[in-house]
Amino acid sequence: MRHVRYVVWGGAFVATSAVLAVAVMNGELGDTTILTTVLGFGIAATGLALNLARTSADGERPSPAEVLDARAEQLAAAVEQQWQSEWRLRRLQDPEPIAVHWSSAEPWLADPREPGTDGRAPDDRLENIAAALDRVASRRLVVLGEPGSGKTVLAVRFTLDVLASRDPGAPVPVVVSMSDWRPQSESLDTWLARYLAGHYPGASWARELLDAGRVIPVLDGLDEMAPPLRTSAVRRLNTDLDVGRPLLMTCRSAVYADVVRSSDVLTSAAVVELQPLDFETAAAYLLRTARPTRGPGGTRTTAWHPVIDRLRTDPGAHPCTALRAVLRTPLMVTLARTAYDDTDADPAELLDDGGRDDRAQRQARLEAHLLDAFVPAAYRDDNRRVDTALHTLGFLARHLERQGSRELAWWELRRELPLPLRTMGPVLVVGALAAAVIVLTTGSERGWAVLITAGFLVPLCVGQALFLRSDSGLAGGLGPDGSTRTGRARVPRELVWVLMGAVPLGLVVGMAGSLSLNSYATPVQRWPWLGNGALAMTGGLGLATAIGVLGLLGRPVPSTVPLTTGRGGHSWRRRALASLVVLAAAAIGVLVPAALMLPFRISVLCATALGIAVTVALWPNPGAAGRTLSPPRATAGRRARPRGQVLSVVGRGMVKGLAAGLLLGLAFGVSNGSAVAVRAAVDRDDYPAGGSWHTSADGGRVLVAHGWSHRRLADGTRVVSTPGPVRWAVDRQSDGAVYSMTMTSFAAGCTGVCETFNSPVELHEHPDRGDLLAKLPDGTFAEDWDLQDELPPASRGWLQLSAPEALFGRATGEGLAFGLSLGLVSGLTVALHRWLVSPTDIARAGTPLDGLRADGATAVSRGVLLFLIASANAALVFRSWFDTTFADGSLVIWLITAPLAIALSAWGWLLVTRLWLCGTGRLPWRLMRFLEDAHRRGVLRQAGALYEFRHARLQERLATRLDV
Repeated sequence: MRHVRYVVWGGAFVATSAVLAVAVMNGELGDTTILTTVLGFGIAATGLALNLARTSADGERPSPAEVLDARAEQLAAAVEQQWQSEWRLRRLQDPEPIAVHWSSAEPWLADPREPGTDGRAPDDRLENIAAALDRVASRRLVVLGEPGSGKTVLAVRFTLDVLASRDPGAPVPVVVSMSDWRPQSESLDTWLARYLAGHYPGASWARELLDAGRVIPVLDGLDEMAPPLRTSAVRRLNTDLDVGRPLLMTCRSAVYADVVRSSDVLTSAAVVELQPLDFETAAAYLLRTARPTRGPGGTRTTAWHPVIDRLRTDPGAHPCTALRAVLRTPLMVTLARTAYDDTDADPAELLDDGGRDDRAQRQARLEAHLLDAFVPAAYRDDNRRVDTALHTLGFLARHLERQGSRELAWWELRRELPLPLRTMGPVLVVGALAAAVIVLTTGSERGWAVLITAGFLVPLCVGQALFLRSDSGLAGGLGPDGSTRTGRARVPRELVWVLMGAVPLGLVVGMAGSLSLNSYATPVQRWPWLGNGALAMTGGLGLATAIGVLGLLGRPVPSTVPLTTGRGGHSWRRRALASLVVLAAAAIGVLVPAALMLPFRISVLCATALGIAVTVALWPNPGAAGRTLSPPRATAGRRARPRGQVLSVVGRGMVKGLAAGLLLGLAFGVSNGSAVAVRAAVDRDDYPAGGSWHTSADGGRVLVAHGWSHRRLADGTRVVSTPGPVRWAVDRQSDGAVYSMTMTSFAAGCTGVCETFNSPVELHEHPDRGDLLAKLPDGTFAEDWDLQDELPPASRGWLQLSAPEALFGRATGEGLAFGLSLGLVSGLTVALHRWLVSPTDIARAGTPLDGLRADGATAVSRGVLLFLIASANAALVFRSWFDTTFADGSLVIWLITAPLAIALSAWGWLLVTRLWLCGTGRLPWRLMRFLEDAHRRGVLRQAGALYEFRHARLQERLATRLDV
């Protein structure tokens, strides 16, 4: 059945192409009936193929339970892959984690036990954490501990143990950092779904697993949230957690006690507290993991043996008490192992007498020494890079401390830029490049060109600043599920922004613009600089609207979906499909304009596009459990989103683009047309100043000014003529066109049958277009070529003054055409790009480098599609409806928009950030490679698309060191 579906779909495409090609070759496409028939046939054939595809897919639909089981297995595999890698990088398997014990916390930190039940986990040790949660009746456990006591290691150990013993379809434990949760405005499951979709690309269905209870949240770091958010988080957990839903959460002991005092305990949760290491456990670990040396008689000894022996024999000595206190946390034991393992350093230096320092001061100094020694030890194989590593890591640590965060996101490094670059960096860079090109390539008009370029950029800068300030959630680009990361509340805000900008700009253009319908005549403008600047700002507003529809205004957030995400044998199909789409768009931009050149075809095409958009938007959505395959191995390369959902997303993109574009065009066109019409009505009866009135032979009034006579005919037509005879000529073309011209043009060459006259010249306004006609001696008319150039400016403006209703109609039509063009381009780009990047249903553990590459691929592909679609649209709409000036201007707009769409992505923001921060020496040029290397060395840990320092205390120490 699947092959039949492909055959029918391909046949429909071939048949439609064949009919269209025959119509073009025979020259019959100009007939409205034939064109409508061809388009109708194509739509009907495509609809038939889609219905067949939908019907055939219905027979392959798995059950909802099978879908959930498959997705749970995919998520489990991705989580296990991520944390097994982190476990190895932290050397927790070499040879094994430090044996950490816990015991029940003080009773006031937990709910009271019900009679006959035991809600507390018994005293136990690290390797039994998975079983400990099962022994709690509520299956909720809070793990407390001092900084460095091993809370995160315990959370990871719990996750890996549960994954190793879970049955197929059972809930999946997922370690989630709590630092980016905003519980006042975001529910637990909404935040978890966003977190999972962002950290495990392809898991756009995470919310379905959460709703079905297939995820065990392992919430790490309540203490890493901002203090006002901690109490809100506990209240939100108590509100959102259903009875029996398992949960494990970690927090520092003092912080959790403050939270309980200010709000409440975690309902029904058992609370345990990690205990400090006893000295013998720490000593045994250090002796076992240290590099062995040959002792007397071939015995095994290490550099730690003399230190441990002294700590055992003289525990009360001043240096020994401080070191024994330092070695009571797993973090410090691990740092001590790293600092003196495979290095020439001697741990005996830890026992140097601290002079007059008391125990607390010496303990703090020893802990700082171990933290300071960690980074050099991690880079011990390349000592030349130690200073660079310390400098870079110190800068990154200070950046995180200023942001109050533990998560290092490469797209948030822009916050370290100066204010102008931090707000509008890519816009300013692209604008500077455009201005440089204009200055180098233009001559005397470069001042106007720079003014127009600046006018384009002003609305972009304003819009970016407003969206960036108003809501950090107005992020751009495509989200993990292929949709834009914008909320429903953004659309009204965008529309308000469009109205606030379009109306005043339209009024300014209308007050400064020409009052003539003659598009070939030099317009008579008031305040040319103001009109041109406002017109350029209108174009910039159009760019801002288009980029807003694309979801790129505001805080940059990377896309986690590359252009082609298929796996295995299906990947080539997605690449081939993307290539075909790009080639088709290029062919449309070159071939279709040659075949379609009449205005009525535009209305047919626009109506067809709008009909398709509405049809797709209303396409039935089969639901979340729809057309997906269940077994993980069988689903490789298939899209997670059902076809109906894909088409619905595509339709929403089209409708959003058309709505925003048409609103912009209507607002600008109506305001511009109203201003022009009012000016035309006021100036309708005004004759040129400075003339004298006379009476013609027929009794009419004639104004003679500047050597020309001005009068109106009985039907209101305006006429300007010379008082006496002058020399002029007429050129009659072979196609029947007749042009009047000056003797200068006649002397330059006449291409048709030419005739000269020595008689008065009488110029009439064209009743429909505002063009000028010259009345021949035989009473017929010739279209004026350049006689109008001899008119004084005031006479020319009076003669070409058009009717207010005609001017209003033209301005409104041009505005709507511009808006429709804008909406079609942005809507088609969003829709097509969403379709191309619809994610596979294979969740995988993402990395920051994967996120950067995915966002770069998304940005570049979106920019290419935008330019190709815009080129075709400019050729189809403007070259067919108006003259080439509008088409060229539209193309220039999109030439700026395409690189801006790339530059305003998170990938583009990083390029700007690197230019500044790397150029000023604060970060290395190969930043991502440096971060990846630091992660491999264990200095950083990875959480999806984010990096974190191995421990909060390491971050705090690096941020406060003055020598980094």
